[in-house]
Amino acid sequence: MNKQNKEIVYVKVKDMAGNEFVCPLNELKDVKNISETELDNCFDGDVVGRYAGQLNIVDSGD
Repeated sequence: MNKQNKEIVYVKVKDMAGNEFVCPLNELKDVKNISETELDNCFDGDVVGRYAGQLNIVDSGD
């Protein structure tokens, strides 16, 4: 059996108020325009620091 490793890729984004979040990239339509519904699947930027070594975070291209 061939199992493919599908690691989740995350991206750092900011909401309209400037708060930073880390979101699963595959669940976002547009990293520049995040909806409130999409933010429900994200982590607060302050919380992610302790897990950063375990997450694959890419640049959002800002």
